[in-house]
Amino acid sequence: MARSPYLHVRIMVGGKRRQFSTCEKSKRAAEAKARAIIADIRSRGFEQAVALHTRKDDVVEANPTIEQLCEQYVKVAKSFEVPPSDSSIRVYTNNLKLIAGYCGAKRLDRLTPATIDLGKRKYLAYSASVKRSPDAARTTLASIIRNAAAIFSKQSLTAFRANGLTIANPFVDSRLKGVRIKTYSPLPRQVLETIWEKSPLLRDGDPGAPPPDQTLPQKKRIDFRLPHPDAYAILFLELGLGLRRNEADKAEWAWCSQNRDGRRFLEVRTTDIFTPKSKLSRTIPIAEDVWQALETVRTEGDKFIVTTQVIRKRTSSRASYRCDSGHRALVEWLRVMGVKSEKPCHALRKEFGSYVATSFSLFHAQKLLGHSSPSVTSDYYAGLTGLPDLNPMGKATRPEE
Repeated sequence: MARSPYLHVRIMVGGKRRQFSTCEKSKRAAEAKARAIIADIRSRGFEQAVALHTRKDDVVEANPTIEQLCEQYVKVAKSFEVPPSDSSIRVYTNNLKLIAGYCGAKRLDRLTPATIDLGKRKYLAYSASVKRSPDAARTTLASIIRNAAAIFSKQSLTAFRANGLTIANPFVDSRLKGVRIKTYSPLPRQVLETIWEKSPLLRDGDPGAPPPDQTLPQKKRIDFRLPHPDAYAILFLELGLGLRRNEADKAEWAWCSQNRDGRRFLEVRTTDIFTPKSKLSRTIPIAEDVWQALETVRTEGDKFIVTTQVIRKRTSSRASYRCDSGHRALVEWLRVMGVKSEKPCHALRKEFGSYVATSFSLFHAQKLLGHSSPSVTSDYYAGLTGLPDLNPMGKATRPEE
């Protein structure tokens, strides 16, 4: 049984003892609730006070706290025809709590279009105070609003009503105005060629690399004089096959296969520690030079393609990654190579998608990237590489129709 997040109080009056949930997380609020329970016991009698203050999980408050609403969403989301993944549920609830915090809304009735507008202004003001790019802040805020609003989808509101909670969507017309989708601009060919040319030095170590800059934060002090085979493997999985970070992190050799004509494929699929986004598997052709590169870092007996075994503990809002240090090393190395994106590793996946969309079709790109809709591919990934005769590895044959 999951442990309740609320404080409890044990009360004994007239020889009768009972434990009550205060439905509060703050000690001060819980103490006030305990005093109210004792007063009701004395004025109403023990049984009536028990009936009044015993928390019933199947009873939903008409005006729940944001915390209670999130708990209710976690329950009803499991009843959806296509339930969101646990990670999506965490993102939605955490983003609702985040924007509600900026709105100053502890209960649902305080979450209104007016307070949401105020919360957006506070978020942007905070981002400006820490010198964050205005465009980046507005893009992130748009994502926060979109994720928080998912809790108030038509499907969610119907499920809430079935559980005795009738509410309206406070995020109607709350999309951030002026946030324009920026289609991906492919990496300059010179940068991409430098990445491929220098990649063996990432794998084996670069004797000519400077020592780490001691003025940088610890996590950015990467010594590229040393080998980084894990970062090298991630590079080829993300740029050569278009894998997402979590997919590259959990990729297994068992995902790879070879057909009768010698062509190799990688199938992104569910394992005991990984579930694909949207819970759908997909199959990606592996170019021969990508396969050869991955084979050079293969460790005998290791089921994972990326060999790093350091696992970061899961938090309520972040995924658990085996290869966090390898991703950090790759991020810093790509910046040295000239990749200026805020998310250099994600730029690799976008580069793969742009090549496939340009050289083959938007449909091929959508399927290989694992997007639910070609509009996502078109809007965010399909910049023109201008090189229809090349793939990111420099050689390719058209995938079979």
